Amino acid sequence: MPNSIFLIPLAALLLPACNPDGASKPAASGPSLQRFADCGELRTRVAEAWTESIVQSLYGYGYGYALDAGAEDGGDDSGGDGPSSYSETNVQEEGVDEPDLVKTDGDYLYVAHGSELSVVRSWPADETEKIGSVELDGTPFALFLRGDRAAVLATVWEYHDGGGGSESGSDPDRGESTGSGDAPDWAGDSDLTMSTSTRISIVDLSDRSAPEVLREIDLEGWYTDARMIDGDIYVVSNLYAWFPDGLWELVSSLPLPEVDDWSDEAALDEAADTARALLLPSVLAFTNSMSEAELLPEVRDQVPGEDADPVLLTQCTDVYRPEGISSPAVLTVTHVDLDEGDAGSAVTGTGLLSDGWEVYASADNLYIAQTSWWDWWSWDEDMDLHTDVHKFELAGSDTRYLGSGRVDGWVLNQYSMSEQDGYLRIATTDFNWWWGDSDTTDPANNVFVLQEQDGALEQVGELRGIAPGEQIYSARFMGDIGFLVTFEQMDPLFTLDLSDPTAPRIVGELEVTGYSSYLHPAGEDHLLAVGMEGSETGEILGFQVSLFDISDLAAPTLADRFLVESDDWSWSESLWDPHAFTYFADTLSVPIYTWAHDPDTGTEESFSGLLVLDVDLDAGVLTELGRVDHSDIAATSTCPDDPWDDCTDTGDFAWMRRSVVIEDWLYSISNYGIKVTALRDPTTEVAQVTWYPSE
Repeated sequence: MPNSIFLIPLAALLLPACNPDGASKPAASGPSLQRFADCGELRTRVAEAWTESIVQSLYGYGYGYALDAGAEDGGDDSGGDGPSSYSETNVQEEGVDEPDLVKTDGDYLYVAHGSELSVVRSWPADETEKIGSVELDGTPFALFLRGDRAAVLATVWEYHDGGGGSESGSDPDRGESTGSGDAPDWAGDSDLTMSTSTRISIVDLSDRSAPEVLREIDLEGWYTDARMIDGDIYVVSNLYAWFPDGLWELVSSLPLPEVDDWSDEAALDEAADTARALLLPSVLAFTNSMSEAELLPEVRDQVPGEDADPVLLTQCTDVYRPEGISSPAVLTVTHVDLDEGDAGSAVTGTGLLSDGWEVYASADNLYIAQTSWWDWWSWDEDMDLHTDVHKFELAGSDTRYLGSGRVDGWVLNQYSMSEQDGYLRIATTDFNWWWGDSDTTDPANNVFVLQEQDGALEQVGELRGIAPGEQIYSARFMGDIGFLVTFEQMDPLFTLDLSDPTAPRIVGELEVTGYSSYLHPAGEDHLLAVGMEGSETGEILGFQVSLFDISDLAAPTLADRFLVESDDWSWSESLWDPHAFTYFADTLSVPIYTWAHDPDTGTEESFSGLLVLDVDLDAGVLTELGRVDHSDIAATSTCPDDPWDDCTDTGDFAWMRRSVVIEDWLYSISNYGIKVTALRDPTTEVAQVTWYPSE
């Protein structure tokens, strides 16, 4: 296969995979991590991991697989005459900011959309207008705001061909080119590769009419998540890269065994062991010839318009490795000080040799959860499904690894984790519904409590066996109490007492139809929830909002439920992204989408807009106040897929994304613009902003 390459995550470079003899399958990993002592040790791990990747590609399953050349990798009062109150980004923990596509300080909205950051004067409400913007390379998708500065996060990518040409990525909102992309130089030299980085643009907002990019920081790899505490930004990214062409040429020159009968597991195992012994010495020689820049993630920090060279984000001894195998990805926690706007000020990174896509942060610590179903050489019938949790102390540029722990099962999302008084509470499901039950007896759901002890996260409490045969659909921990929603055909809401970390316990249970995918505190005695309504047999009926009365934890009740009715389907971005959920001033606003098909005529009808509900906690009632539709903005805009055509002729419509409340006014944000309406009467419109006017 001389014209093929292997596509594997770069973190496989750094994983301990097989023993130095290369003759046996690697052992399972423990959760604890150790620093690399030096670059020589790292190079050995690189050779071992790539050897196992090749073996798995040829004789097994998992992440290493052969591809044809050209394949892709995969609020405060503002003072003065400003508003007295406004909603802020819906975050999990107070004081721990999360990035989102819109931020506000009450007087202005700052929106990442298309290929720019726009500044919109938002107060007074009837004078709302776009007053400034700055074009950004790549696709901006979120930002942090702190005083007169913003940090805008964007994905920057570029395709490279063997002739030196390139093709930039495009913006999914508008379908147009985003410019040069200005991607880093770590793309490689294969016939067609794609380099990807996460760009942090530090923007000066002191003149809102003319925002200016002060600094561009490119982090090699795919964005995973981020947090900001005061002015300290922590970005978690996972790095994937191309299998080096030179190494594939080396592999293809070796007399590796062939297997005729792929159903013969014994023959496959024997061939794999023989291949390991043949491969390891040659692969080790290859990795010893590689530079550190080819083995470690890089960062480029520059003033816009410059073409600075990338440098190492971490040194060999800044990278932690697991004891045994782990998922093949290099994960980096990078710190940037938003208050330091000048290029060249400290950008520091700590490397973790496993992937991890679920990130939770308290005010003091950051946790990364890695589930074992990504172990690419461990898919045995008796596979132990577990989650490793790695803890980092958030101390600015001195961010450091503190310890790791392991719990049974897999983690749904960040809301499945919460820290309280030094204890981490984590909710898991025993089995993975993507491929069915494991061999675990009566697979169910659990809550574990971990505490850092002597450099490890030790389990000090557990609650097992919750709702056998079901899986967790949402979780929320709030101080000494917690809530779980599981689902198979019905939706049990479990209330938890967590006051004793060593003995978490179920207090009450409520069984209702459908399920809730996000739980939100509403006062002391209620929970708001968004999810999907269902029948008693488990048939999904459409998007719903629920109000639960939890004043008596032993006997929670469903106070009210609102179903978004549609002939065929309804859903909301708030089902999977709580940033689309805005609960403020006794109102709830969420984007909704409905779709209906008439089989007799073949016609389809869809709606995308903002649903606004009154939340009366005293009466326990949800009442619709109205809906906001941006189709009229779309009708007077250039189309995302054709800037010169009017959207009225295409049937396109605006995708509603977010909402912000400033005093008594509701600001709805779509991919076409902004509308300002009365909060309690969304039919009353006082202003609108169009991102892409047709004239």
